[in-house]
Amino acid sequence: MNYKENNKVFLFLPSLYSSPFKITFGLINNTIKIPKTTIVSTRLIIVIIILALFVAAVNVKSFEKANAEPLKTVNTIRIGTVDVDAVTQMLKFQPTADYIAAKLSNNTTQYKGQVIIPSTINDMIELLREQRIDLYFESPFTIAIVDNESGAVPFLLRWKEGVTQYHSLFIVKNSSSIKTVNDFGGKTIAFEAPESTSGYLLPKAYLVQKGFKLIGQSLESYLAHGEPIIISKSPNINSSNIDWSSKDGNNTIRYIFAREDHNIPLWVVEGKADIGVISNVDLEHETYESIKSQLKIVDKTIDVPRHMVSYRSELEPDLVYKINSILLNMDKEPEGIKILRNFDNSTKYEEIPNKDQLFGPINNMLPLLEQKEVEVGG
Repeated sequence: MNYKENNKVFLFLPSLYSSPFKITFGLINNTIKIPKTTIVSTRLIIVIIILALFVAAVNVKSFEKANAEPLKTVNTIRIGTVDVDAVTQMLKFQPTADYIAAKLSNNTTQYKGQVIIPSTINDMIELLREQRIDLYFESPFTIAIVDNESGAVPFLLRWKEGVTQYHSLFIVKNSSSIKTVNDFGGKTIAFEAPESTSGYLLPKAYLVQKGFKLIGQSLESYLAHGEPIIISKSPNINSSNIDWSSKDGNNTIRYIFAREDHNIPLWVVEGKADIGVISNVDLEHETYESIKSQLKIVDKTIDVPRHMVSYRSELEPDLVYKINSILLNMDKEPEGIKILRNFDNSTKYEEIPNKDQLFGPINNMLPLLEQKEVEVGG
């Protein structure tokens, strides 16, 4: 604000404190005279005002940015399976964990994917009981055992290796005298691993149903920690010149673990075992023709689902719904299809049509796995 008085111009500027201050410009012969001290003060004030306005503008922008991009909550989605080779499985599962996490993330919550691979079934049960893993991927017998012990809930079928069902095959050499399951007494059978549905749990239950007893007891039940330990007082369980049929009237079978499914056909061909157990999928797609041509199938088990997914008992219903939708629609977009294909050549996920019908035969066979196995030399 300014005005003239006796040829003088008065300019009022807001004070930095409480009252305005005045700068006097003297007009002599229409020439403005401004004292030097006034000029310095004016410049200082202008600089201060500009700095104040700049700081205010920066603060407004920071406030607007903070409101536009609120801090996100970071959560973790944890998935896994049981396997002794944690590194391989982590690399295999991580893309699926990342995919689920990306789909769950939104403007307020960011998810990251984590893979957890315990080495034993007992460890997985403990993780699920303590709510430290969200999704558990496994074959049906193992899923049934773990879910019964941990309270986890099965909710999806996974088309692993392009199939929805599979079964176990009993294989022998072409030259073997074994023709049917009735000839198994006194023989040696190669299973895959204690946590395998098609390579141990399913065929073992099938043999117990047929009235056989199995030699090769571990110090614990089928929930054994780590590699099963063979109890042998005498003679050596690996001795090939023992008449195992004399142990219990020709209905006793001894077993060994090959740990990897691709070892089993080779062990049968090389004579390390009289009988091998392998899934129909692995025999068809994972066995060399040169080996397969030397083998014959003498029996098989019932069909069971290929692979399944369970969630921990206290996972929030809203999160279960979202994950269910994400996995069911995974095969409908390019990125999801690629991840599925690299995940054991999976095709898709689908809902379990009838849990009672699916798990009925499996739950009926589970008690057979608790059978007290024959102790060698006992």
